[in-house]
Amino acid sequence: MFIKKYLLILFFLIGTAFSQEDTTNVEESSREMYTSVDVSFSNDKGNTDYLSLYYGFDFNLIGDAGFLKDTEFLISFSRTDDQFDGEPFADDQSLTIMFDMWANQKISPFLFFQKSFDNIIGLEDRLNYGLGAKAGLPFGLSLSYAFLFEKEDYLYYQYTDSSAYDLDGSVNTGDWYYTDSIALDPGDYYYWDYYYYGDTVWVEGEDSVYYSYTDSSAYYYYTDSLETKAEEFFRHSIRPKIKLKLFDDNLIFDYRFYYKPRVDNFDDYLLEHELKISIATFYELLTVDLNYTNKYNSRYDGTKIINPAVGTPYKDTDESILLGISFAF
Repeated sequence: MFIKKYLLILFFLIGTAFSQEDTTNVEESSREMYTSVDVSFSNDKGNTDYLSLYYGFDFNLIGDAGFLKDTEFLISFSRTDDQFDGEPFADDQSLTIMFDMWANQKISPFLFFQKSFDNIIGLEDRLNYGLGAKAGLPFGLSLSYAFLFEKEDYLYYQYTDSSAYDLDGSVNTGDWYYTDSIALDPGDYYYWDYYYYGDTVWVEGEDSVYYSYTDSSAYYYYTDSLETKAEEFFRHSIRPKIKLKLFDDNLIFDYRFYYKPRVDNFDDYLLEHELKISIATFYELLTVDLNYTNKYNSRYDGTKIINPAVGTPYKDTDESILLGISFAF
């Protein structure tokens, strides 16, 4: 609650500071403003059934803001909704707001807010916000730390009243995660009547159906499962970064690495690599861009969070590489 109030007060001060100056003359106020809007739509039908929708908005204000000097204010929003053969191919959204005070100084405090989801990897909602500081180092290096409040809601289920009949005959109760379960066939079990209390009707009628969970050594009776609730916790965010501008800014190398463990459990963490390389060619207005990302989530341990579309666990690593050419005129 304290962090929420603190953020609201600081965002109010940010707006007040920016409104104190005349924005009609950007050069006199030592301020640069960048705004971009992207919209794309694609629809293929016939032998290929593909539907794609993307839209995004970026607003970046750099410079002096009233009594705040050398600041940066960023708002970034993106939404992707793709389907292939009627099935979701990409379904994610992200809103990021950041205010960096004294952005290019040796010590720079900042505020951070982000709300996002990615249904393709089972992340139904993630909200995190907090504050931190960045320290500038020699040779294009910098190191930042942020303390974040986070609320995460993943799509996985809790089996509250399942009973486990182990091979030794003992009975246990607990939480079991849905995997690629297979209905048991009584014909495959000589002692079916003994172990399953006389159930002899296969699937039909009012008979119970039992399932084999292939990632365990016991059989679990599927009853009323409940989707787990969203979790609230605090997270550290540690980010080393190196940014180099070489050959009269014709080559820009930007690499940053994020390590984000939970405060109460360092075994639950996120790792993110981001690499951006921009090369200006012999033609002044032609630029080659390379973007690479690699994201690891320890939550995806191969058993707990299942993709319901295919019945298998989500992978713990997502990797993306994008090579593009931009032409300005």
